[in-house]
Amino acid sequence: MNLEGSGAVKWRLAEVTSPLLAQQVPVVVAEDIPYFPRADRFQTLSIYLPRTPETLDLVGTAAERLPAAAPGSAVPRYHVHIHGGAWRDPLLTSASIEPTVAHAFSGPAQPITAVASLNYRVSQFPTHPSLPYDAVRDNHADPAREAVHPDHVSDVLHGLALLRSFGLTDRSYILSGHSCGACIAFQAILQAPLHHGLELPDAPCPAALVGLNGLYDLPELTDGLGDSHEQLRQEYGTLLSNAFGTERTTWAAASPARFDPADIARRIREGRAPRLIVLDQSSADMLVPMTQKERFAAHLGHVDGLRLVEGHRCSEGHAAPWERGDMIWESLQDILRILHTEA
Repeated sequence: MNLEGSGAVKWRLAEVTSPLLAQQVPVVVAEDIPYFPRADRFQTLSIYLPRTPETLDLVGTAAERLPAAAPGSAVPRYHVHIHGGAWRDPLLTSASIEPTVAHAFSGPAQPITAVASLNYRVSQFPTHPSLPYDAVRDNHADPAREAVHPDHVSDVLHGLALLRSFGLTDRSYILSGHSCGACIAFQAILQAPLHHGLELPDAPCPAALVGLNGLYDLPELTDGLGDSHEQLRQEYGTLLSNAFGTERTTWAAASPARFDPADIARRIREGRAPRLIVLDQSSADMLVPMTQKERFAAHLGHVDGLRLVEGHRCSEGHAAPWERGDMIWESLQDILRILHTEA
């Protein structure tokens, strides 16, 4: 892959915040690094580092490497996140990880030494409350907002490939996703890229995958919402049609909760998928029903060699994990404790 030009983005000083922290947290950041030579505005990623004497030396230099992990480290030192937004919201971006970064880097010790957050092209959103977009109705093209599966997965795999060139290695990181970002994370790791029709290399294998308030069984988002979320049936049908096309067999093939357990088990044995998966879902989420997590968890129970852990950090509304930051950070700490014990 030609990654020419990615080094044009430089490290700079910044502050990040969480609504639960009284003060801003200083960081060193490289924002909107393109993972294509001619990337559009959403084919980018951002990397956050704690502010230390070592990272201060990077300020003003090109962002081309992740900070090296300690020699012999038995647990991952990096966190990579994929944001949600129903595959379509142009206002929900990689910057949504900043409250989590604030919690991760606010203490005296930082078990995570870098946080990377990925953007990806989004699908059309004709009814967006402030930035509606429909290519036909609006009579213009914006490829950054016309993604159709597998474009979202392709972008994330290219972003992970750039991070590999920066030093991301197998089991050196935890991969998290929120909402549709959880779906994309599992699509990118639990199946080979060819499953999605992509002739791309596998991503570096994460040490663990965590899905927060995730979408995992796409047909069930219109057929099995239940009384609690039935009012969302039409909206889900519209957004899925824009993101995946109208052919429902595509929805099923793209659903992590319908991936062949034998294929996942083989990828685990080959070191292409992690042995640890954490699923967390808020019971107060009014956008995603608990059945999404329950169906996926039941399906993963048939995967040999997989350790499935039920998370207990998500609470409140659908967006609370990324808006608050503490829930994602506490989930990461739970995973680090599990991995440390296993090591």
